[in-house]
Amino acid sequence: MIGLLKRWFSVDFILPASARLGPVGTTKELYSKYLKIAWPATLQGLMLQIMTAVDLSMVGSLGATALAAVGIMGQPEMVLLIACRALSVAVTAIIARRYGEGDINGMNAVLKQSILLNFIMYVPLLLVVFLNLENILRFTGAEDSYIDNAIGYGTFIVISMIFQSFSQIVGAALIGYGNSKVIFQANVVGNVLNTILNFFLIYGIAFFPKLGVVGAGVSTMVSSAVIAFLLLLTISKRNPEGLTLLHPSKWKFERNVLHSMYHVGGSSFGEQLFERFGMYTYTMIVASLGAVPLAAHYVCMNLMDIFYYFAMGLGFAGASHTGQSLGLKRPDLARAYASIGGRIALFVGLVSALIFIGPGDILVQFYTRESDVVILSTSLLGIMGVAAFPQALQQVYAGVLKGAGDTYYIMQYSLLSVSIIRPIVTYVLCIVLGLGLTGAWLSLCFDQTLRFIFAYVRYLGGKWQYRIV
Repeated sequence: MIGLLKRWFSVDFILPASARLGPVGTTKELYSKYLKIAWPATLQGLMLQIMTAVDLSMVGSLGATALAAVGIMGQPEMVLLIACRALSVAVTAIIARRYGEGDINGMNAVLKQSILLNFIMYVPLLLVVFLNLENILRFTGAEDSYIDNAIGYGTFIVISMIFQSFSQIVGAALIGYGNSKVIFQANVVGNVLNTILNFFLIYGIAFFPKLGVVGAGVSTMVSSAVIAFLLLLTISKRNPEGLTLLHPSKWKFERNVLHSMYHVGGSSFGEQLFERFGMYTYTMIVASLGAVPLAAHYVCMNLMDIFYYFAMGLGFAGASHTGQSLGLKRPDLARAYASIGGRIALFVGLVSALIFIGPGDILVQFYTRESDVVILSTSLLGIMGVAAFPQALQQVYAGVLKGAGDTYYIMQYSLLSVSIIRPIVTYVLCIVLGLGLTGAWLSLCFDQTLRFIFAYVRYLGGKWQYRIV
């Protein structure tokens, strides 16, 4: 049995000699190269999620309404990040391809012009949101019992997003370049600072004011600014052959750079838009169930997202290696890295499921001790364990497609699965059949499985290998 597993994981099984277009390296070397990008990228996302988890756990001690006030801001925040996340997909794919081609000038032009484009998009957008935050939160489903806290918290989250969007773009560039370690380091500093500030500002320790839910928002804003500053320092170093703002490439928008960004990022924007629409509708249905189910939902969603970031790191590594391999004219290596990612994703899914089914109830109590929320959250752990497998696998194969620039296909299946099927299934299960929050999570599991099938079928078809970026 062990021998069969060892063979299944080996590079000779993944990529037989007859399918190779050049030197490949040993099994250890390929896995090491994959994890070199995946692990720091995973930890980057994990640190961001832990920052949210710390907010939720500390605020959770203030009651279910306080927890709901923090949670209800989640979907507007994700909607606001659509544009920069779409742009970041394009940045990763294009920089990885240019780096693989040895085009240092083109790589740095993409970095500079994507940063500039990001600020042009976000400054007016966030100003509009800032002035209309209450209406946005009420539209999302916020109730009168916690709307004031939600507005106070959300105000600082909106401000923090100018820093978050910048970090997203720079982080995407560093992932495409293959340097994700520095992203993790910046996020460690930011998360430590966030935790310390939360402790003082939420509870009013020492001479700090007791701000409650609002204190969590202030902490997030400050820590986001610090992370952005550290990443800015990284790309401001003199490095003639690397990724740096000091390279003589142009800040002024160039048609070929914008065309590449639009070509890849436009479809990714559609994907993000459809996904956020589906998730927004999904959250509104859950919010209609009341404050306790909404609080339990956000506890479970945050717990699920912690393990999601392990899968997301694999997706980032897949995108980076796919882009670089295709830039080197080595689609065989791109396929090998995709297979490696799939194998690691199965392991991640297994570990996640065992934790959810095993000590998951202990993790739930980390967020809140309110009995109704704990009981409802614990009842969902089995569904979360099943969903962990398709969630991990779909991230890997979607990452391959994104790295190749095949984002239009992802947009198409996101429209179908997330924007149409998921809200309908959620409404039927939650409201029509009366399954409540359990129905919402069954719908989530179905959606993740469907997206994995779509991505994997496209990967097997092989068209992604011939995309021009």
